This record gives sequence, structure tokens and C-alpha cells, in this order.
Amino acid sequence: MNRDEALTRGAEAPPQVHSATSGVSWMAPQDADRGGTWMGANADGVVACLLNAYLPGESLLPDTSGRFRSRGEIIPMLLEKGPVNDGLAWLREDFEPEAYPSFSLLVAAPEKTTSLNWRRQGKLEVQPVLSEWYIRSSSGWDSEDVARWREEQFDKWLESGCDMVNGLPKFHLLQVEGEEDRSPLMRRDWSATRSVTQVSVDPIEGDVEMRYWPEPIPSSQRPASRLNLPLRVRRNQTLDAKAT
Repeated sequence: MNRDEALTRGAEAPPQVHSATSGVSWMAPQDADRGGTWMGANADGVVACLLNAYLPGESLLPDTSGRFRSRGEIIPMLLEKGPVNDGLAWLREDFEPEAYPSFSLLVAAPEKTTSLNWRRQGKLEVQPVLSEWYIRSSSGWDSEDVARWREEQFDKWLESGCDMVNGLPKFHLLQVEGEEDRSPLMRRDWSATRSVTQVSVDPIEGDVEMRYWPEPIPSSQRPASRLNLPLRVRRNQTLDAKAT
């Protein structure tokens, strides 16, 4: 996941491991200003990523009115629920999306991947993700055009053979000259891609690894930090496939 953020935002903290009162350990980088996160993983192999949705009329600035809670708190609450089915049940039955601005949430695990969208009306839109490669994108500037352009570049990356650099899809480091404001590795006068975070879940080895690239550039190679978390293996869990 690429994190695009205003240049005035405070420096983010690299990934750390947290121990929840529920007994479920999880790890994530952290926003220095609000304390939340945009991507995390727990010891049950659940990975969660959150994007702002930027609906028409919504402010691009952090809410100072007290009307909304910070979206960055959603992922920690989700990961503390443990297994993916427990987390999804909480989102469907107990979570109150009305307290937050619009967002898109992706919840992935070796068993399943689910897309959830909150558009500030009705209820959470919940859909399974069945494709091997899947892109979600958002932009506070020219949202529809930027998303469409990035999807086209993503398709080109797929067609070219899914090139990697040290295990990271090169798509995340794509910065097209003259199109820096649309590129996945985005750069604008007021904002930029502040970091790239990647999670790999290996249920056979029983391990979750988080890799973190702060202030990435197109030539970035090795991550600045790696963090590992052992999986909690349940008695009814069948480890018959490797998933990343």
C-alpha cells in the first residue's frame, strides 16, 4: 500500500508490534498527528488497508469540528478482533460507520479477501474479492480521472509480466514523467507518497512479515525496516496453501 499524505503532516512512525487486551498481537505504522494507521496485520494473518473515499462536499482537511472520529482507528479495532471471520462479523454487526467520513476498507486473509465501502448512506457495502491481483485507489484531487489513469497503468503492469523489485510490485514505485500528480508514487506541490508498506502472510511457515519503505523514490530497493509476527495457529486451521 502507498500512503499519500499532505506534506504538512507530521512524520509517520515505522511499524511497531502492539499487544491488544484481547490477546491478539498486531503490527502497523502509525500516523504521528492522529495516532491511527492506514495498514496493519495481526497474528491471525488478517491484513487491513484503508483509503479515504473523498465524496463530493467532504473536506480534504482533517475534521476539527468534532463531528467525525478518525478513520485511522478503524484498523486497530478490527485487527484486535482476531480471525478474519470475527473481524468481518464485527464490521457487519457492531461497527458504526456513521461516526466516520467516507472510506474504502480492504480486509484480506489466506481464507478470503473482502472489500468494504462506506459512502455515508445506508450501510457498509460488502463484496468478496475473487481476483488474484486487485487495485484500490483514491485521490483527493481529480478523483475519478486519477483512479482511471492508475487502473490503466496497473493493467499495463499486469500485461508486462508483473515485474517486481525485491518482492515489491514495481507498480508501487511507478512515477511517470509529466504525470507525477497521478502516478502511484505520487508527487504534487502540497502532497506526496510518504511511504510504501507491504505485508506477506505465509500460513505454512506460520509467519506474517511487514516491510516498510519511508519516503520512497522510483529507484527504491530494499525496505528500511522489516517486522515479523508469528501466526497463531488454531486447531481447526488447515495449512494447505501459501498465500502472500
